[in-house]
Amino acid sequence: MEIIYNLDIVLIINLLIHSIILTKCSVRNFEIIKGIPIKNAKLYAYGEDFTCLDGTLTIPFSYINDDYCDCIDSSDEPGTSACPNGTFYCTNKGHFPLVVPSSRVNDGICDCCDGSDEWANNVQKDACPNTCKNLSHASRIEAKKIDDLFALGFEIRKQLIAKGKYLLSQKQDKIIPLMAKIKDAQFKRSILFNDKEVAKEKEDKTIEEEKSNQQNKAIKIFNEIDTNKNNKIEVEEVIAYSIFDQNKDGVVSQDEVNYFMENKKEFDLKDFLSNGWNRVNLLIFTKSFDEKQHLDKKNIKKEFLNQDFNYNSENETEIYNIEDIEAVRLNKLLYTEKTKIIIDESKKAQVLFKEADQTVKDLQKQLYDVRKSLSKNFGSEDEFAALDGQCYELTNDEYVYKLCLFEKITQRPIKGGPEVILGVWKGWTNFINDEPQYHTMLYDRGQYCLNHYQRFAYVHLSCGLEPKLISVSELNRCEYIMEFELPSVCVIQDIKYLRKLEREEL
Repeated sequence: MEIIYNLDIVLIINLLIHSIILTKCSVRNFEIIKGIPIKNAKLYAYGEDFTCLDGTLTIPFSYINDDYCDCIDSSDEPGTSACPNGTFYCTNKGHFPLVVPSSRVNDGICDCCDGSDEWANNVQKDACPNTCKNLSHASRIEAKKIDDLFALGFEIRKQLIAKGKYLLSQKQDKIIPLMAKIKDAQFKRSILFNDKEVAKEKEDKTIEEEKSNQQNKAIKIFNEIDTNKNNKIEVEEVIAYSIFDQNKDGVVSQDEVNYFMENKKEFDLKDFLSNGWNRVNLLIFTKSFDEKQHLDKKNIKKEFLNQDFNYNSENETEIYNIEDIEAVRLNKLLYTEKTKIIIDESKKAQVLFKEADQTVKDLQKQLYDVRKSLSKNFGSEDEFAALDGQCYELTNDEYVYKLCLFEKITQRPIKGGPEVILGVWKGWTNFINDEPQYHTMLYDRGQYCLNHYQRFAYVHLSCGLEPKLISVSELNRCEYIMEFELPSVCVIQDIKYLRKLEREEL
């Protein structure tokens, strides 16, 4: 799209208006007063009493620009520095007009390019030459650069709009299929939940039966060891029971007795069930295993330990150690094959349910993210939609700043340290009065700063041919402002806003 903005035409029109008004002023016997716009000349009729523009006072014409402030609104001294709150209007023919504080009139510094603010000094020594023509030329060159930038950016913006609408349409199309998948996944999860509960109930029942069998077996062994039938196991009875001969030398040594008895002189049934039975059961199991496998008790293969004892080692073989094996859950180790199968089935059912539950959660998270993205304000034409979630970084001497559009802003120290959230996406705002819409983002609810209030950041957007984080600064402690360029804000109409800012800064 071709941009039509010609400063020369505007300047010619201004000159014509200026000439017409001057002619009218001459006819009506007006005098052009220093420091006022031409359009206000009729308010200062030559030879007639002047009424302050706020209507509070009427004074003789001779009081105008007499270097004494009569009007409260300073309107009687537009061309002098007499009024502290007054202003001086620079016509700046050939360039942009400018309004400066009255205090700058005749202060020896050239504020107006036509030198009109230094009228007294110019009369005496021509202190301020007219530079409006040169400034106008430079301004036209700069204006053309801006116009060209906006023209190229506007074309890219159109592409971003098309891409954004396509992406949003794709996200919208995902909602119904996702809801269907969630429904199916929830149904599958409910079935697997029931399977898990049934398997767990069966496991618990089987384990209780195993415990009962183990207890009955323990009581039977207790009675076998308790040869004198005094309901106690004593040292002499342990020595007489061959199962305690761990090294198979034909004698139950004192160390072997102490291992079982824990340096006690006797065990009653309660002590035996809580402590001694596990050790006796382990000895019985070990003897049975050795007989079946024909292995030396001193060298048990790593594979066996890993599989049956949940024992981990980096070595190929391990020295047999009763304490190591005893550390495992012995009761489970000694379960019957039928019980082990039931326990394995219960574990598998739990795994399948957890996987199904995680699938439901993942699908729900996808649906939440899609709906959240669709609810965001991506501009009047969805010109920002294609940049949703895109991240850009900027590094200074201390930190790496990361801006993820429509999500969050973070800061992390270059020399290492925790990442700090400066703010999460809140919405659009106006950081500068009267700026175009969709030019400033607000990210708030960041991490607490000095335990007083949460950090927040403004992101001011300007026209650029590619997304780029330009600068980061702190307005106040823990209050940030970022400058970010991107094509999405290259709107032709916004040039008027830039022109206005340019004139205000002159």
